[in-house]
Amino acid sequence: MDLNEFYFLAKLATQITDSKISLITTVDNNEPKPVAEYGILFDQIPRFVSFSWQFLDSKKDIVTFQNFEEEPGFQKNRQFLPDFPIQFFLGIPIIRNKKDGLVMGHLSIFDDKPKILNQSQIQLLTEITSRISDLICQKPIELPTDELILQGRNPGDEPLSLFGSSQAISEIQKLQKELRASETAFRGNFDNAAVGMALIDENGKWLKVNKRVCEIVGYTESELMQLTFQDITHPEDLNADLSYLEELVADKRKFYQMEKRYFHKNGNTVYIILAVSMVKTEEGKVNYFVSQIIDITEWKLVEQKLKIALAKNQAILDASTLVSIITTDAEGTITDFNNGAEKMLGYNSDELIGKFTPEILHIESEIESRSKLLTSEYNQTIEGFNVLVYNAKIGKPNTLEWIYKRKDGSTFPVLISITAMKQNEKISGYLGVALDISELKKAEAEIQSLLDITNEQNHRLKNFTNIVSHNLRSHSFGISGMMDILQKSYPDYFQNEMMQLLFGATENLKLTIEDLTAVIKVNLAQENYELIDIGQVVRKNIESLALQILESKLKIEVNLSSPLLVRGIPAYLDSIALNLMTNAIKYKANDRSSFLKISGAYKNKFVVIQFEDNGQGIDLKKHGDKLFGMYKTFHENREARGVGLFISKNQIETMGGKIEVESTVGTGTKFTVFLPYE
Repeated sequence: MDLNEFYFLAKLATQITDSKISLITTVDNNEPKPVAEYGILFDQIPRFVSFSWQFLDSKKDIVTFQNFEEEPGFQKNRQFLPDFPIQFFLGIPIIRNKKDGLVMGHLSIFDDKPKILNQSQIQLLTEITSRISDLICQKPIELPTDELILQGRNPGDEPLSLFGSSQAISEIQKLQKELRASETAFRGNFDNAAVGMALIDENGKWLKVNKRVCEIVGYTESELMQLTFQDITHPEDLNADLSYLEELVADKRKFYQMEKRYFHKNGNTVYIILAVSMVKTEEGKVNYFVSQIIDITEWKLVEQKLKIALAKNQAILDASTLVSIITTDAEGTITDFNNGAEKMLGYNSDELIGKFTPEILHIESEIESRSKLLTSEYNQTIEGFNVLVYNAKIGKPNTLEWIYKRKDGSTFPVLISITAMKQNEKISGYLGVALDISELKKAEAEIQSLLDITNEQNHRLKNFTNIVSHNLRSHSFGISGMMDILQKSYPDYFQNEMMQLLFGATENLKLTIEDLTAVIKVNLAQENYELIDIGQVVRKNIESLALQILESKLKIEVNLSSPLLVRGIPAYLDSIALNLMTNAIKYKANDRSSFLKISGAYKNKFVVIQFEDNGQGIDLKKHGDKLFGMYKTFHENREARGVGLFISKNQIETMGGKIEVESTVGTGTKFTVFLPYE
């Protein structure tokens, strides 16, 4: 028998049924063996044979599945052929003769679409199986050159026939085998390619896709088969893609390549490079398009970030009109010169970029002086552009004051910071940022002048303090002493109203001079700071005030960790604690048991100390803005002079702290002192 006719009959069966695959098998020792096939790759043949045999076995009747999805074992059966979703199956037994009814094999037809065959198609297929039976039974013979192998008609009633010599058909068979081998290799390369590959029909429908395409767009193969490439192409890229396809079909180009965007199944945009070629039929019609797809989404995202970064850098360069920003290459040639540099130096960027180094902006004598200093420091000759960037080159801080020279020759002071720019750990250039400090230098000179004046005034104030604390105080105490002697010697004189007023004025003068001396000493204090335990200061003052505390029946509760250290002036801390504790005694409430709670803790960079009492309280709405003023009192206490809180506030602020107060009339007062401990 001639195998070439079997292949022809297999192909003819697919044409009659408008199907994609057919298979002819024979039965040998109750085992199916393939004889011929159409539309099946070589490596797929065993699976198609097994699939057919599970339904046919030795059946003598036609077996048909018009729609496999409606069959109970559909999913299980699909596992046989995962690469080809079978929807239609037809199996016709090949019987030797009507008398013995021996089943010699089967003709099987497969398709990926459901279908119903008409009676005419069934009849033609029956004739084909009859011819196959004859071929199996006859002995192998050489066919005449012009022998008609088969005649018949397809469903459209068109004649079908095949003529040829044995040699010609053998050659065809050889080509078919080579084609199948080529198809197998192509299929392997297609499925396992690192890039996306797809076959698309002339309407844009996906015919075949590999796994990489599915990964790129997020759809499964079956989902893509229901779509066209137009469905997932970004609208802005579609017209260009279709225009290229039209040129391809019109033979104006052999292939095209473009960058375009797909929509991923999850809605994200996927950037790809698409390369498309075309395969035509013998008649010159489009068979299908071959697309190769490379995912460049990550590259595009990096590119976008880079563009944004470059745009920001350029915006910074352009917007920095008050700062000079100059970049150079590794040899020192200027590569960037921003608007600020143009405004500051009077040059246009085109005059300097690619032509000069920043040396042109410096005074020669200053470069030479700096060169000598660096040469001596590093024991090597450092000159020219290296003088400006050497520290940056070796990784040291490089921010210095320089004198810049404008295009018109005028000069001005600048503060320049130079940084080495690197690529792959290799210096590719330098970045210099300069700030005009002319106004800063002017302000610095003015501040120095003010400091000189302030120092002079402080010196005079110290002299005044000495006069107040020594001379005036001596005279005041002299007058006060004389008044005491007069009062003892002539007591009758002091019955006179004028003498009583004079005596009172003398005492007030003495107290005023003492207060002024205390305040001035606070403002001019230059005592050394020490680490002091607040607990010890509080305990010392409790001992000093023991008699007053006992007489006032004030209960003092101390809750301070030990040690609770602050950095301050011992005399000031002693004065602050004394003032706040004596205030609690002076202004205690007379209608209830009185207490003073002293507590402290570390908070941020401060030690926070609180003095909380339940005394008379202060009307802060009325007196809050003058609470710490000098000679301000808020109760009818004859001992109050209005100096203690004023001095305490100045002492606290001198040590870098602050004081806050909370108070309610009739409830009590809480002073909170913040003092640095570092």
